[in-house]
Amino acid sequence: MNIQDRELSLEVVPGGTLEEDARTLRSLASVAGLLVDLERGEGAAFLHVGYNEGFTEFIRNRDAGRPRSTAAGRFTCKEVFSAREKEGSKAVAQRLGMSLATFYRRCHDNKGKNGDAPFL
Repeated sequence: MNIQDRELSLEVVPGGTLEEDARTLRSLASVAGLLVDLERGEGAAFLHVGYNEGFTEFIRNRDAGRPRSTAAGRFTCKEVFSAREKEGSKAVAQRLGMSLATFYRRCHDNKGKNGDAPFL
């Protein structure tokens, strides 16, 4: 482990499947960026769980996915639906900066809204 990593050590009761359990935990924890190690010494077994504080902070505060287009929130449902009638779905989707599939999904989501509600 690196200097910036933090570590939690737990004493565990040795059993028949301790090594196998530690291997399983190690493989599962690696997805989350955790380091798991089993250490035996002085008649006791310790399970060490380490994590990188910077990586943990990054995962906790990240914004996953593509942010919504700001153009979509500036139009009302009434404006979008009337433009769709006149220009067609493809032209309106391009103006809003979204794919045609996303435009159709948002139209379906906004179907029951009031005409003055923002098209989200």
